[in-house]
Amino acid sequence: MRTMPYNLNGSTSAVLSSAIGTSAALSTLFDKNSVALATGKFVNASTDNSTLYCKDVRLSERAAGLNSVVDGLSNVVSLLNTSGKTIDSLKDFLAQAKALGNSALDNENYLSPIVGKGLKVKDSTPLSKLPHMQAGDKIILRTGKADEMESSVNMTRDTTLDDLGLNIGEKFNIKVGDNDWISLEITDLDVKVTDFLGQITEKLGADKFSAEISDGKLTIKTLDRSPIILQDDADATAAKAMGFDLSTTHIIESQADWTVKNLADEIGKIDNMTAFVNDDGYLEITSIYGDSLSIADLNGRMGDSFGITGVSDDSDNKHKTYAERYNELLKQIDNLVNDASFNGLNLLQGDKIRAVFSEDGSVYRTVKGVKLDSASLGLAPAVGDWQTDADVTAVLEQIEHAENILKSAADKFDRASYMVQSRSEFMESLSGTFDLGASTLTGANLEQISAEQIAINTQKQLINQVVSLTLEASGSILSLF
Repeated sequence: MRTMPYNLNGSTSAVLSSAIGTSAALSTLFDKNSVALATGKFVNASTDNSTLYCKDVRLSERAAGLNSVVDGLSNVVSLLNTSGKTIDSLKDFLAQAKALGNSALDNENYLSPIVGKGLKVKDSTPLSKLPHMQAGDKIILRTGKADEMESSVNMTRDTTLDDLGLNIGEKFNIKVGDNDWISLEITDLDVKVTDFLGQITEKLGADKFSAEISDGKLTIKTLDRSPIILQDDADATAAKAMGFDLSTTHIIESQADWTVKNLADEIGKIDNMTAFVNDDGYLEITSIYGDSLSIADLNGRMGDSFGITGVSDDSDNKHKTYAERYNELLKQIDNLVNDASFNGLNLLQGDKIRAVFSEDGSVYRTVKGVKLDSASLGLAPAVGDWQTDADVTAVLEQIEHAENILKSAADKFDRASYMVQSRSEFMESLSGTFDLGASTLTGANLEQISAEQIAINTQKQLINQVVSLTLEASGSILSLF
């Protein structure tokens, strides 16, 4: 018996050929859709659509060029803002200098700053490296008359704690000089205010502390000029209720990652205070206008570590102290100006920066800096320890001239910053428009393509089934021969 060759008839061959062709076309479409899903575009090469592809490239390149310009302008704005903030600080230093001069002319008592006598440090010294220091350690600072505080609430000798609206369990926390904190808890509302505070006198001694009501005012004071500091927190609210002004009292809490400069900057945020590491390497804190300044540890040993606890004292040679403090301020002005750099440029040292407004760099504006160190401001070191009014008056005139220079520089940088920022925002918006245009031209409908991929997979599965069934049917027919 002769065996016949295994051949497919014409109809079967046509079906298979069509199925294979369709499957190949579906695979090509699937691969193209996969690229679209990955890129978000349905046109990814000139072969997809040469016209749309060329337009997409042009729009994307324009957007990228504008973004590059925006990045450059952002650096310009940052430098201008750095310069502006530094000028604000310079104005504060001039205000301090003017206050010193006016105090000298008025022969006012000047209270020297509290200078650390503990560890020598640098701005960059981490607080965590100081002995006994821990994150969360606190110091408490107060300006104003150190050894006396007067209540703003009218009272009589018969005024009770209940009359002041106090509650059982509230506390009155006070620190006097180097003594430990004294915490008085309210247990009886019928107690007179003077009797309640008299407990402090009992602890410290009548020759150390007193609490008296005179002319309707409650006054607490120390008799040995020790500083008084009152604490106000969630538990210790009695002092505020009694009418004592705690707005001049400030608590600084150290953070784990702080350096000495971070601490000094935090103190500098307090009105009427400034802090810095002096030339001798000690932390120095002062009241800007020569007010009394008291510093104590609230918890921990931050104050002790720096040697800054205590109260500012009267200077023997007041005018000389004024002059010395003024000269220190000039150094601080110069240091501040030197630190006003951004990306290697310093507008306050006379550098200039170019603000470029076009992709090819043909459109730009140059912002010229201004030298604002003490010498450029016309501020000369104090002459003759300010022993004559003429010496002081000359300095005050210099300060007035310097203030005008700073105002002019601030206005200049503010205008430049506004102009550059406005142009940058416009270009950023324009870049977004180009990106949107490119996306509109070539952007893929990802939901639709995802649906198409599912349909393609389904079609390919059906085709595979058709091919399999066709081959199976052809084999069955041939087996009959």
